[in-house]
Amino acid sequence: MLIQRDASPGAPGLEALKARLSAVSLHFVPRRPVRGARYAWCYWNVRDHVAQFGGQIRYGWLITEFKSLMLIAWHHAIWQRSDGMLLDITPHGTSGFDEGITAFLEDPIQIYDLSWPPAHAQQFEPLVSDPRLDDFIQAYQVLFALQSDYLERQRAVPGVECDVYSGSLRVQDPKESAKLRELESIWKPKIDAADARRALFQDGLLACQSERLKETSSLP
Repeated sequence: MLIQRDASPGAPGLEALKARLSAVSLHFVPRRPVRGARYAWCYWNVRDHVAQFGGQIRYGWLITEFKSLMLIAWHHAIWQRSDGMLLDITPHGTSGFDEGITAFLEDPIQIYDLSWPPAHAQQFEPLVSDPRLDDFIQAYQVLFALQSDYLERQRAVPGVECDVYSGSLRVQDPKESAKLRELESIWKPKIDAADARRALFQDGLLACQSERLKETSSLP
């Protein structure tokens, strides 16, 4: 398993990533998942929390450090309390973290339509030049492009609505429902194949990180 952690102040590549994302500011935010908050549903976790307790939603990028290998940024949302304090109320299942400190790069755009899942590609900041890492990033980009195209084609179906809590789509017209099924039959095999191809490169990433850690540990 890849060694990963919340990016900390002074993490290699963090300032470069901040500049590339045109982030407004960098915050290190206490992470305290609230009861009922779901992994990967940060936007709606925060939207619902604001409706109940006030404050506002803040959009940006959650940064995870894969030690000696890369930084990855996931588009994210956190809660700003009425007193101005920032809190990350969403659990991070991908990183295996519960409570902790989230490295958060604030997005210059603070208005998003949450009636449909926003599509933001993960952003990578390599800390090493290695073809195995390049292959993984390229495979991810192919996968994301397919997923985004599929989502946009679904959204273009007349009358379609997305239940953002379950991820399911609803239409009233049987003809439009048939269109959704047809899209699924076309796009799901492509996406599954791209995801399987991306997974093939994970062993290479693990070997690359292991080599880098051995190199750094042998330095005086």
